[in-house]
Amino acid sequence: MNKEIEQRIAELREKYKELPPEKKAELERHIKKRNFLNYKKIELVKSELLRLEARRAQLELCDKEKELGLIEKKITCKKEKLLRYLGKQMDQ
Repeated sequence: MNKEIEQRIAELREKYKELPPEKKAELERHIKKRNFLNYKKIELVKSELLRLEARRAQLELCDKEKELGLIEKKITCKKEKLLRYLGKQMDQ
């Protein structure tokens, strides 16, 4: 399941990289202006992902495997949620 998510993220990144800078800025303005709630959801998920990634790095250093597994599951769920939100916005 992790590989599937990583593959979808890679596809989304490639799709985003193909866009010219003007289109990227326009897309972000569109999301922020027309779908403000979705924009806030995306920003919230991104900040939660950063926090979870930092926590995962701490747990890796402490060799706490049980907690590390739980954090990785949470990260996977957040990435799926982010993909859903971004996928909706990229398709519009």
